Amino acid sequence: MPIRAEYRKYYGARWQKFRLTMLEAAGHVCQMCHQPHRLLNVVHLSNDPADRTRLTVLCPRCHSKHNAAHVTAMSRRTRARQRGQLWLTDELEVAPVPVRMWPMRLRQMDLF
Repeated sequence: MPIRAEYRKYYGARWQKFRLTMLEAAGHVCQMCHQPHRLLNVVHLSNDPADRTRLTVLCPRCHSKHNAAHVTAMSRRTRARQRGQLWLTDELEVAPVPVRMWPMRLRQMDLF
């Protein structure tokens, strides 16, 4: 899956160097299935590219499994928006998006 335009700023030369050190630290083995793979990914467990604290190394299969719920939520949200469904509350609208990207009025609400 290509990197979204608004997230490209997080994946420059520093990220590539950091990625290589993560792969070496993991021993070039997927951290979920513990199998070696030639196409390993450094994955944001929080689905937030700005979060550099919750990272792991996964093979493409495990990466897809990890992202399945997030991709489903984003697809449903996009489809609902395209169909003009106004039943979505603001909280549901931004649920699959990192909290730092929420509108300020929602970040100040006591949702949790």
